[in-house]
Amino acid sequence: MFLVHHIDSVIQIVFGVFLAWSGFRANAPSAWRTTVFRVGGPALIAIGGLLFLMPEFAPHWERAFTSDKVASVEFPGTPNAKESVDTMGGITVMRASLTFNVPGKDIALFLSSSLISPEAKGMTDDQKMEATLAFMATQGNQVLQNEKVAGTSPAVYRLTLRQEEKKATTQIALAYAGDTVYRAVASWTDSEADKALTDRFTGSFVISNQGAR
Repeated sequence: MFLVHHIDSVIQIVFGVFLAWSGFRANAPSAWRTTVFRVGGPALIAIGGLLFLMPEFAPHWERAFTSDKVASVEFPGTPNAKESVDTMGGITVMRASLTFNVPGKDIALFLSSSLISPEAKGMTDDQKMEATLAFMATQGNQVLQNEKVAGTSPAVYRLTLRQEEKKATTQIALAYAGDTVYRAVASWTDSEADKALTDRFTGSFVISNQGAR
């Protein structure tokens, strides 16, 4: 398992050894190749060695809340607050988020909230979800999982989306409470998957009793 987590640095070291051997062997190729191999090989070995020896990220799980204290989730580190703008069907809304990028991995985590669009206010939660999924499909997302968690109020939906073109996967836990939608989102590219971490993150998504009113 240790080698699997460091496969990139292992490959780098092996390739560096091959280049160095090619550069220093007696019947080495042309002079310019010899120079490149003799410099590049040891450099790759050094960089790969540094990456190999770098300590792995150790999650420190701590629950964080949206600014209104309605939704919360456990982050493996300290998240950063930011605001952004969402546009859906020509409607623009502000999104407030807590974000965390897992060190050394292409994994992004965030907890966010934003107002639902005016036309969605008369819809049931299931209808809102259908509209959300339809919009996601227009963005090139394939739905791998669409589950409504039993016994929660308001309802919590769990989604797994796939963008094959980008080799990216997204896990979402989502709930509609009043006029606000709350989301816990984990996204990653294929080579950076850490299912235990992303499952724990989205699985810890909670809506308080205040959100059920």
